[in-house]
Amino acid sequence: MSRKHREGGRARGPGVAESGTPELSVVMATYNRLPLLLRLLEQLGRQSLAPSRFEVVVVDDGSRERVVPALQARAWPFHLEVVEQENAGPAAARQAGVQRARAELLVIVDDDMQVAEDFLAQHLALHPEGSRNVALGLIRPDENLGRMPLFERYHSRMLEMFVSDVREGRLVPRGDHLYTGNVSLRREDFLAAGGFDRSLKRSEDVELGIRLEKLGCRIVFSELPYVIHGSDHTKLDTWLKRALHYGVFDLRIARKHPDVQNASPWRFLGMVNPLSRPLLGLALVAPRISQGLAAVAIRTGLAVDRLGQERLAIAAATLVYGMEYYRGVREETGGAWPALKEYLGYLARWGGEGGGAALAELVHGIEADHAAIRTAEAKYHGELVPPGRLPVDAVQKVGFQILIQYRVMRFFRRVGLTFAAKASSRLIRHLYGSDIHWDADIAPGCIVVHGMGMAINGAARIGPGAVLSQQVTVGESRDPVTGAIGSPVLEAHVHVGPGARLLGPITVGEGSKIMANAVVLQSVPAGSIVETPASAVRPRKRGQSSTGPGAAKPSGT
Repeated sequence: MSRKHREGGRARGPGVAESGTPELSVVMATYNRLPLLLRLLEQLGRQSLAPSRFEVVVVDDGSRERVVPALQARAWPFHLEVVEQENAGPAAARQAGVQRARAELLVIVDDDMQVAEDFLAQHLALHPEGSRNVALGLIRPDENLGRMPLFERYHSRMLEMFVSDVREGRLVPRGDHLYTGNVSLRREDFLAAGGFDRSLKRSEDVELGIRLEKLGCRIVFSELPYVIHGSDHTKLDTWLKRALHYGVFDLRIARKHPDVQNASPWRFLGMVNPLSRPLLGLALVAPRISQGLAAVAIRTGLAVDRLGQERLAIAAATLVYGMEYYRGVREETGGAWPALKEYLGYLARWGGEGGGAALAELVHGIEADHAAIRTAEAKYHGELVPPGRLPVDAVQKVGFQILIQYRVMRFFRRVGLTFAAKASSRLIRHLYGSDIHWDADIAPGCIVVHGMGMAINGAARIGPGAVLSQQVTVGESRDPVTGAIGSPVLEAHVHVGPGARLLGPITVGEGSKIMANAVVLQSVPAGSIVETPASAVRPRKRGQSSTGPGAAKPSGT
């Protein structure tokens, strides 16, 4: 009998109703890792969340040793569903698991992870009613990381950098950050997005994340539902092949989503150390020579690692990974000339060291901001400001000055002039007392009123038509309920009054108005007004001293 999508078996513990629908489905694919799979299932059996509230769906992706007999031999406290299929890769296996899952909420986890007792409860808390979150959980390295291979420590270092960037507000989680080692989302959103692209053997999670974000889902990150990941890269050759395959499939994803800059493998060329770029370029022009140099570089890295110079060893591993990655990109393009044409196409669309697209974005942003000012003045004063007034308004209106300097700062950021971007941020701080991070995303067509004393975090996203007043804070914080870390997202046409503070991973819906001095710590539905109590006004008592407590002192005293 064919194994393709065959039900392998079920196991139910006492108290789990046959017809009951769980709140949460844990989905995992497995392939030749029975001992690790059993370890994870045992840990899921010790969850603080009641077993009747969740189920586990295991998809055996054609393992040499079938997992069904070992799983059926045990009594599990939760509902366990096992699906067998011929080997088709992790994307197809997870897709089959989601199709079999019954719960509204999915938790997708790798079979080689370890979880704490509150793992599922923490994931459940990240999905309050009405939310459309895609929640990435923390992946911690095993405590034996120091004894793991160099390439495994490189992988762990990359994850640490991601967590650090999110924690410090340098990065807002996006769809292209999605990983299936530890993630939860609504099954409805997964299916609406179309699930995994089974044609992708690598980066299928990234591509799904891009589609989920396009669908309107919000990517959040929390350190509370963590997993512990041990080493599975037992061979250096396996790691090198993975790097090459990621290059191949990342380029396919870029072609599928040409409207998403962060989907393109070409973006990394502008992000890496300038000293590394010639070697990455060599991988595109002369892949065989590059492969030989990569072999020398990784042997050098392993040698210095044995001498205790881990930092240099990690740097060597990073370079080698990049060289193999771009060999994969070259393999997918089919030659040096096609690779060059695709790279030039990327620069033409998104800019780069040439800066054409970045310059166009700068000009468009300033013009859109001024158009918003003209529209607002026509609304409130009945007079449309002519476009030719832009230079005059740039001199007279402080808020417009701040936006112009912000747009210039973002231009520097786009073309890779990081120092100039940071210097621009400091200039805004010193001139206007406002702290706007160079990574903050303020859409074209916004208005800043006065603007003195603003603070906007690097992970904040502000939609078109927003109006920001003086002393406004849009900052990063931790959600007191879910523990998720993040910064606010302001949808289109949100008005924020003077002194308002918006903190944490919240969304302020389109057309909402945040009144002066409001403190907003939770999401706001579209079209809402967030008010603060008005100050009390009462008649002054006859004979009350003008110099009593709280009274103003007469001038000259």
